[in-house]
Order: sequence, then structure tokens, then C-alpha cells
Amino acid sequence: MANASLKEQFGLLYQLQERDQGLLTIQRKLQEIPVHIATLEAEIVKSEEAMASKSAELVAVEREQRKKNGEIETNATQREKYQIEQRTVKSDAAYTALERQIEFLDEQDEALEDGILHLLEQNDQLKSELAALEVLVKEEKERAATETAELRVELQRLETQRAEALETRKAFLPKIKKSLRDEYHRWMKAEFEKPPNAAGAKIGFIALGKNGTCESCRIAIQPQTLKEAEKYEKQVYCSSCRRLLYVESTPTA
Repeated sequence: MANASLKEQFGLLYQLQERDQGLLTIQRKLQEIPVHIATLEAEIVKSEEAMASKSAELVAVEREQRKKNGEIETNATQREKYQIEQRTVKSDAAYTALERQIEFLDEQDEALEDGILHLLEQNDQLKSELAALEVLVKEEKERAATETAELRVELQRLETQRAEALETRKAFLPKIKKSLRDEYHRWMKAEFEKPPNAAGAKIGFIALGKNGTCESCRIAIQPQTLKEAEKYEKQVYCSSCRRLLYVESTPTA
């Protein structure tokens, strides 16, 4: 005859494990939400940095444009001086020298004007790109604000749910024998401290045996192991996944 007391303890332990799996799911979601919020904020910062960089490019282009315009104005002043001197010089050589200086200024102006034209094209392009970035940043901020608000509501809901589950768990624990409870906690602590995808990592300490099959590893329980488990005289473990077995009684003919 099965030991009803031990069977009941295993049943309670199995329920505790089910509760803890739910708590673990809540905890993982609670950890994911701040990461998601941080990602949204990082995307905005990245877009703002791109906008600031584009704005700096525009400022540099406009500064260079002003510089070239200033050089043209300086050349105009100098050209006027040379033209005034031409009206007062007495020799052809002096007049020709001044003419060459004026021609040099004209060549400079032509190069400067070409440069200014190119800068104007850059200016228009940068302004267009900057305007597009401003729209993008605004849209990202609006979307992030909406998502963040929703995530914070979800965070609060999950924290409340976790607190309630922990309170229920606290009340449930005394029903389980301390030695069995301590073994369960040691095993779970060791498993969940393993890195993700670690070799041999398992979830769960106790496995349900149903219709002769371990519900955790989905492998048939060896007949002798199943018989021993059904007696509930001691703790029996699945020979495949090494979990403690909590088996349903096999119907008799």
C-alpha cells in the first residue's frame, strides 16, 4: 500500500514547483521590462545624436559659406583700390601689373563662387536631412512615451502579481516537510544559478509520472522504478532525467 503521507508531501511539492514556475515567469518579465525601456531610450539618444551631428554639419557648411562670401567682399574692396590706382599710375608697366592683380582677384572670385554654389547645394541637402531626422525623433519619442507608459503599467501589475504569489507561497510552504522543502530549494538554487543553456541544465525538481511516462523527459519509466515510486516508501528518481518522481497510481484491472 502506498504511503499516503509521503504521497501527499510529493503532491504538495509538485504544486509548489508549479507555483514557483509561475513566479519565475513573472520575474523574467520584470527583468525584461527595464531592458526594453532602456532600449527605447537608447534608440532616441542615437537618433538625437544623429540629428546633432547633422546640425553640426549644417553649421560648418554655413560657416564656410560666410567665410567665402567674406573673401569675395574683401576681393571687391581690393579690386576697387587697384582700379583707383590704375587711374593715377604714369607707366604702362604699372597699369599692366595692377590689371594682373585684378585678373587674379577675378579668378579667385570665380573659384569662390563655385565653392559657394557647392556649399549651397550641401546646405539644402543637409536642411532636408535634418528636417527628416527631426520628424523621426519626434515620432520615436511619441512612440517610446506610449510604449514606456504601457510597460510601466505592466511592470506595476506584475509586481503586484509577484507580491501576491509570494504571500501565497509563504502560506503554502509550512505544509511541506522541512527536509523535503530544503532539498527542493537547494536543487532549484543550484539549477537557476547555472548560465543559460548550460550543459545538463534542467527546470524542475519533481516530475509528474503519468500513464507510466515521466512528464518532464517524456520517457517511459522503467517498470521496477515505477513500482517503487508508486509505493511512496522513499524518494524515487527518474532514471532518465534524475528528477524526483510523483506518480499517479497505475489503474489495476
